[in-house]
Amino acid sequence: MGLNNYYDYFAFGYMLGTMCLGIYLLYIAYYYLLKIDANRKFNFLTMYSKNDKLPVTLKSTDIQLAENCKEFSETTRQISDFNDKNFFKWLAGIIDGDGNFDVRNINSADPAPLRGRGPKLVLKAIRIKLHNRDIRILNRIQNTLHIGRIRSDNNKPYSIWIISKKEEMLFLINNINGLIRLKVPGLKKSCDYLGIDYIEADYNIQANDPYLSGLVDTDGSIVFNYTGNRIECNLEFEHNEYTSKLNLNNVIPNYKPSVVFRESRNTIAFRYQNVKEMVFLYDYFMKNRLYSDFKFYRVSKIKGFILIRSYKNDPKDSLEFKKYSDFVLDWIQYKNPIWHKVTFIDKIR
Repeated sequence: MGLNNYYDYFAFGYMLGTMCLGIYLLYIAYYYLLKIDANRKFNFLTMYSKNDKLPVTLKSTDIQLAENCKEFSETTRQISDFNDKNFFKWLAGIIDGDGNFDVRNINSADPAPLRGRGPKLVLKAIRIKLHNRDIRILNRIQNTLHIGRIRSDNNKPYSIWIISKKEEMLFLINNINGLIRLKVPGLKKSCDYLGIDYIEADYNIQANDPYLSGLVDTDGSIVFNYTGNRIECNLEFEHNEYTSKLNLNNVIPNYKPSVVFRESRNTIAFRYQNVKEMVFLYDYFMKNRLYSDFKFYRVSKIKGFILIRSYKNDPKDSLEFKKYSDFVLDWIQYKNPIWHKVTFIDKIR
């Protein structure tokens, strides 16, 4: 049986065999009811399906045969009206960081030459691959959208969220179209395959847009600069036509990042490194939280660090310096198995 009151793409399937059995049992019931009520005095059979006039034995019911339900095929789709714009802005940042549109040329596998025919591109799947330390990000996506699956790599400390059903990919791309800024080639090909008009994103990202939070969740770093005595947020990408258009000047109110180009590595970096503006970094990520627990823990400590920051210059046997040392040790040790390799560790112990 199907449900008529749900919209967009959350799917549950029904076994065709179960349906056939149900219809078969209804016919048996109908047969014996006719024997009992040959003269039709008791009106046992008053409800019929809309298409095939199959009898239903219950007089008052909301049950229909699956064939009468909206958009029924062998698998009935429960369609979601979920359209949280801030969630999809964050998710676009996640995909731009560690996402992948698996678009393949299926003609390339054909050994026979295909003269006069161009490549046939097919969107096989959309994936997000993250370190197991950040699996909470994948869980959030899965628990929010209720589509796809999470698969762990048996040989490496990584997990992957995957969607491969066409209906699910259509749903996702319709919601992130116009938000993807870095993985543009893959999105364009995916839109072509699904018959969707590609929408270019605004590269002048607005104040408090969650997109930056998703980008930092995947490709950003929250680091402690011991020499500068500050907590920083840094992002670094390959320098190309898409990353060069990124404008992060307005995302964190009152905090404009410095932009650094490295020709030797062909990279572009965005750095939030000012001491006085650390509090604005804190405010942004409290409003648009990170779902990488490791990074969120670090950024959540900024306000506490501001209070004890000046203790760095106190004598090493003083209570003030001990508080500073304990804070920094806790900060660098949290979910960091190689914390003992930090270069300045001997200076605070």
